[in-house]
Amino acid sequence: MLLYVDKKKERQKKIKRLLLIIGIICIVVINFINFPIDLNHTKKSLLNYTAPTTTPQWYTQTTPVTILSSLQKTNYILIIPQELTRENLTIIAKAFSQIPSTATQIYFTPEISQQDELLKLAQIFIPSLKLSTASAPIIVSSNEDEILALSKTKEYTIRSISYNYAKDINSKPEVQTFLNTNAPLPPMPQNKLEQEKANLTQLVKDKKDIILSTIPSTSYAKIDFPISAQYILLKNTNVCLSSSDKKFCTLNNTSSLKENIKKTLKKFTTSDELQTLSLLTSLEEINPNSPLSQDEGLIFRFGIRKQILLPQEIKQYNSKNSNEEPNVFRYIKQQAGINPDYNNPEMKFYKFKTVEININDNI
Repeated sequence: MLLYVDKKKERQKKIKRLLLIIGIICIVVINFINFPIDLNHTKKSLLNYTAPTTTPQWYTQTTPVTILSSLQKTNYILIIPQELTRENLTIIAKAFSQIPSTATQIYFTPEISQQDELLKLAQIFIPSLKLSTASAPIIVSSNEDEILALSKTKEYTIRSISYNYAKDINSKPEVQTFLNTNAPLPPMPQNKLEQEKANLTQLVKDKKDIILSTIPSTSYAKIDFPISAQYILLKNTNVCLSSSDKKFCTLNNTSSLKENIKKTLKKFTTSDELQTLSLLTSLEEINPNSPLSQDEGLIFRFGIRKQILLPQEIKQYNSKNSNEEPNVFRYIKQQAGINPDYNNPEMKFYKFKTVEININDNI
């Protein structure tokens, strides 16, 4: 019996297999080439760092408000969150807006501490509302057991208000004013260094355990993090490491945070007990004697001389010399081994901000 073999089809199959193998090899080679480049020479900067995608912060901070209304719409019970965040106050404002403006009295159960503030919020929608010391047509409580006992005396309809439904109430100017007074938003960064510090703070919040895994003396050092794009440190960040009596820094914007930490660690001995890891923003050149804020450090450069003072070191210097007129610019020149009275146009001063990680207790 003869078996017919189509040589043309067999040849095509071999070519397809060969191309597939070549493609796989190319992908592997490209990954191996790009891996160290991505790890150590990323072009990402602190200004464009964004946190990993997570549940929106407002969602994790909100608790729905439950409204119980009598069938005749004359009595209302509001079950509000115990924590009065900006988001929760927005939901409470929406709940008050659902109550007829003809109401005259409101009663807050004893566990609610901010009764005066909540009364002002309610009066935005119900101007004639007055505080009552006993049961009233509107009862506000965060004690569900007490509400359960009250609701048994009448028949109520129940509905819930979530933040998604309530956030449109923020367009009301009076609500915005109330929120800005009683639950203000955190201040927005005003300049490049402030933005970089905010991004560094977020980076530490997102990746602190991974950052500390590069330091042998921490409990994280034994953790074997998976090597994937999600866990690789791609931040070009200057660093300083401090022990009780030593401080060393690595200022290299072309290396990754991980590499900068490794380079700095080599400057210590195995007996040194590391205490603080400082992550530095970029540097901003300033004139001598320019004012520094409390969270800013100072760098001095002159020829081969270089000296770095972290914000906490400047604070210590100022407190020790509080009886005199402290001049950190003279002090940093002295620390660099230069006469503090000597001036030269080639001398350069730079300020920066830092985010600190306490290595001993991983705070």
